[in-house]
Amino acid sequence: MPRFIDDLRAPGARIQKPWFILERHERRWNEHTLKVFEVLRDPSLPVLLIDNVSDYYFTASDQENWDLGRDFPNLAPPFPYFWAEYKMPRVIHSKERGDTEIPGTGRVGTLITALTQDQFKGEGVPDNVKWILWGELFADYSKHGVTGEGVHGAFFWAIDAEGRIIEEPWMQTYSDAAHNEELRGYMGWFNPALLAVSFLHCKNVRLDDNHVPKPLAKKYRERHGVEPCAYKTLVIEPLKQILRHEGRSHEVGLQKALHICRGHFKDYREGRGLFGKYHQLVWQPSIVRGTKGTKTPPREIEVKV
Repeated sequence: MPRFIDDLRAPGARIQKPWFILERHERRWNEHTLKVFEVLRDPSLPVLLIDNVSDYYFTASDQENWDLGRDFPNLAPPFPYFWAEYKMPRVIHSKERGDTEIPGTGRVGTLITALTQDQFKGEGVPDNVKWILWGELFADYSKHGVTGEGVHGAFFWAIDAEGRIIEEPWMQTYSDAAHNEELRGYMGWFNPALLAVSFLHCKNVRLDDNHVPKPLAKKYRERHGVEPCAYKTLVIEPLKQILRHEGRSHEVGLQKALHICRGHFKDYREGRGLFGKYHQLVWQPSIVRGTKGTKTPPREIEVKV
């Protein structure tokens, strides 16, 4: 299946303006969108496929409220800029609200650029800022004849030298203040990409390169006039065998297979460190319970980015 970024790069791509863009700001929105697409078409742009990170964030974990300081311990950018995309969830699982089904299908794409304090043209930036993460959001709602909707405006996160968020994120949009509360909701669509960034800093995580098979790449190139991009996947050790074999997730689905007690990051960057010498971020595997409530030893999980 082609990536969302491939469809956006295709010569015939049709980009729809988000509903909240004010008429008086259309010219500025068009100019900004053209600049964003210059970056999207850069062949050196790293592309991360994070479907399984999204699955973990929205469905496997029952966590309702995520804290950028507590749950995303290292947001230091892994690249100067990168694209991260994932499929929209079919179900959002929440301990507080139960399961919420999302109608239809679609995809989310995020472009994140890391700016240094000198590169960022803005006021009120804290002195201890190392990077400003600048995010652009695209959404594919599977509308007939529409490739995607975007850009939605610029979203920003201030990050210190240790990769920790410094203050509340903010945004610059082409709307008015009356829609601010609704527009803040769009920031949650960045969380799977930000979670993937934290995973990338863990010692027990690796990043794999993937290429589209040549026959499929040729067909896509002939049909759309653009070369499908290579992409990266992030592999986290442990739980893969449980989900696929013991939990039979491929047959009955993730939620019916087993309940996952959420894994968490352990931060050994300060103090004595891990074993008194390793100062690093480590992902602590989840505890998995089978259908009868018995603990199952953690094994291997693959999370694709």
